[in-house]
Amino acid sequence: MRTFSIGVNNYWHTASIVLDEVPAPLYYLERFIEFICSIIPSIPLPPIPIKLSDKYDADWTDNKDGRTNLKDWYGDIQQLFHLYVCTNAHNLVWKYTESTVINLPYQFLKERFPDSFVDLEDEYTDDDDIEFRKETKKLADAAYHAFLPVHQLLGYEYKKAYLRHYFVKNVL
Repeated sequence: MRTFSIGVNNYWHTASIVLDEVPAPLYYLERFIEFICSIIPSIPLPPIPIKLSDKYDADWTDNKDGRTNLKDWYGDIQQLFHLYVCTNAHNLVWKYTESTVINLPYQFLKERFPDSFVDLEDEYTDDDDIEFRKETKKLADAAYHAFLPVHQLLGYEYKKAYLRHYFVKNVL
């Protein structure tokens, strides 16, 4: 299975087209498991006491001693299923996924795929961020203006080559 997506970073003003290829059986397996995960009811787990053995996990408990209960640690049946089944299925799929990333100028992709771009201009309000974003925007615009003539020239050359091939093959 192939899926295409548009990757956008409004902070750095970068954008890319991402092609992910995954074996079809794994793709459908993941979709099936996601469906099962979505229909499992949120039945709370009982507050049975447990002791966590991992020190990192123990630091997340209230007393930092690793003592908690099933309900506080895992929540409900759906979250438990998601943790141990969905996450492992997703990791298996990504293990066999081949990704190809094509980086293109931010403005170029914004013009062609406007629905993929969400305006986040108001998200970054820190003065340092505003200045930094102005600089990255300036660099992105410069890349766009350098890229556009080359893209247009390639498009023209491809059309010319196609017409020459079609003429030779079908007319002569």
